[in-house]
Amino acid sequence: MRRRTALLACLALTVAFCPQLRGQEAGPRLTIRTDRPDAVYAKGRPTTFLVELSRGSEPMAAAEADCELSTDGFRTAEKSRIAIADGRAQVTALRDYPCVLWVRVTCAPGGQQPVQALAGAAFAPEEIKPSMPEPEDFDAFWAEQRARLDAVPPNASLEPVAWTDPNVDLFSITMDNVGGTRIYGYLAKPKGNGPFPAYFQPQWAGVYSLDPAWAAGRAQQGFVALNINAHAIENGKPADYYRSLDQGALRGYPYQGRESRDTCYFLRMYLSCYRAAEYLASRPDWDGKHLVVAGDSQGGGQAIVTAALSPHVTAVAAGVPALCDLTAAAADRAPGWPMLVELRDGRPDPVQLEAARYFDVVNFARRVRVQALVGTGFGDLVCPASGVYAAYNALAGPKRMVLDPLCDHVQGKANWWRESWEFVNARGRD
Repeated sequence: MRRRTALLACLALTVAFCPQLRGQEAGPRLTIRTDRPDAVYAKGRPTTFLVELSRGSEPMAAAEADCELSTDGFRTAEKSRIAIADGRAQVTALRDYPCVLWVRVTCAPGGQQPVQALAGAAFAPEEIKPSMPEPEDFDAFWAEQRARLDAVPPNASLEPVAWTDPNVDLFSITMDNVGGTRIYGYLAKPKGNGPFPAYFQPQWAGVYSLDPAWAAGRAQQGFVALNINAHAIENGKPADYYRSLDQGALRGYPYQGRESRDTCYFLRMYLSCYRAAEYLASRPDWDGKHLVVAGDSQGGGQAIVTAALSPHVTAVAAGVPALCDLTAAAADRAPGWPMLVELRDGRPDPVQLEAARYFDVVNFARRVRVQALVGTGFGDLVCPASGVYAAYNALAGPKRMVLDPLCDHVQGKANWWRESWEFVNARGRD
């Protein structure tokens, strides 16, 4: 029923925003793709970006466009003017070092409203290295932080929540965290005593309530599933509650305390993930063999962090993971969201840079030895593929990269949705 409702909603949005279906003339459309479907090239081998300008299904006759090439997320760019004839143009480029190269084309045909397209290609991405070495006391710092949390009893409290599926038990859960804060989430499980494989889902960025269906859906697949809020805030409140927090106490939350490893906002968040995994592993209905953690964006970064901090995690799936290569500006690359380190006179703030090294997912990835699935695409400037590859290459266990070459941060990730779904299900049973 939920899938049918969602499909109808999507169809309604398509009709609302697609001029062709409303009988209106379509505006100009600009697209870019690469001459190789996977957009991956050897160092020194050229890539050709294929630019197409159309109106509806017809190519536009002629136009000029601005073209930018960049390896640092367009902080700097190589700029040129290109001619589009019969709706097509080609831009050829190469790099002789490991990197992701982005192309951005902007065109205003006939003086109309400008249209823009973005794409990317990777050169030897499996050779992309971390932008900075890890801190010498990285392990000692996180061992101290885990011990600090271990000294705080979880005091897990579960309250039953009514759910539509009689075969699923759903609970609102709270646990204690460091600094007198609480963890808020939903736990769902199949009826019965198990044993069950475990599934943990950390959350993408933003300030919002969890949907209990996110945990309940995995319980329907046989998991005891835990989904926690990224923040120390309650779920199920009115929308104004989250809007007020987003505009007030949690405004710009990623940057709160970023001058020190001891005050960085992500310290509490990462420890909440560690606690969630340890709690699942302590449950008598866990099968003791399968504990899968999966997330996307901010949740993808947290998933890798969880796999590094908890010895009980057995597999990790991280889609377009955030918080990767936070120090990338030091190597003239594009850092991943939230771009934690400010640039001052074109160079990274040294105090923030030092603190960021303790929260960079790249450094956690080095400590992940379980099976890992990672997804990225070359149209993503929020969590750039260069940083995702830096983390992926650092993973120490069996791993596989899922590419959706043309995807941005949100859309076009068909390969990822299919393969991550299959991966999680398989890792819960193998």
